Amino acid sequence: MPALRWQVFQRDNWKCLSCGRNSESGAILHVDHIIPRSKGGLNHLDNYQTLCETCNIGKSNKDSTNLRKRII
Repeated sequence: MPALRWQVFQRDNWKCLSCGRNSESGAILHVDHIIPRSKGGLNHLDNYQTLCETCNIGKSNKDSTNLRKRII
């Protein structure tokens, strides 16, 4: 999945789609499933989003943060 992770980060401009922070502002970026795998989400580019560690932990196992579609 390393190549796919880079694609997600590039597509999302290397920033958290929830709070807008990036690594330059001290954020640790994660690639997150929009629809969790436990709820049927697929390992596909369209189901990934960039979130910082804080926002990703806050999201937990919820699928209500389809942030990429709201921001773009």
